[in-house]
Amino acid sequence: MHALLIPIYILFSNTHLNDHWYTVILPNVAFNLPISIFLVESFMSTIPKDIEEAASIDGASFSRTLFRIILPLVTPILVTVGIITFFNCWNEFSFSLVLLNDQKLFTLPLGLTMFKGVYQSDYPKMMTTMVIAMAPAIFLYFAFSKQIIQGMMSGALKG
Repeated sequence: MHALLIPIYILFSNTHLNDHWYTVILPNVAFNLPISIFLVESFMSTIPKDIEEAASIDGASFSRTLFRIILPLVTPILVTVGIITFFNCWNEFSFSLVLLNDQKLFTLPLGLTMFKGVYQSDYPKMMTTMVIAMAPAIFLYFAFSKQIIQGMMSGALKG
């Protein structure tokens, strides 16, 4: 990722895509999509084809099979991919540093650097902001802890 910062900066500068609200979204999608596709595809390949065939024999349409049978089976990996992607985007620093100049558009980690100066640092404000910044991540973990644990344990046992 870091080796591509300069070419991405040049590309974004030439196409006037830097310093917009969507500037950091484009590289994050490009770098998070491959791992997400890999994880979901490898999990989906473990689902037996017999389940889909049984649903087809019972008269279920493709959309009904997808939403009523397959989607509940892959919920743990979708939640896991969502959590991984959320934390990758939440902790994003490099692209924001290179592609953004407007302080209103800074990501949280880049905004935390504003509390540090050359000769002094405002540690109380920095620590307060860090605690507030951790709140959504902690809430997300507690809200989806059951699915996270289920997703991690789904591949642990062969049966």
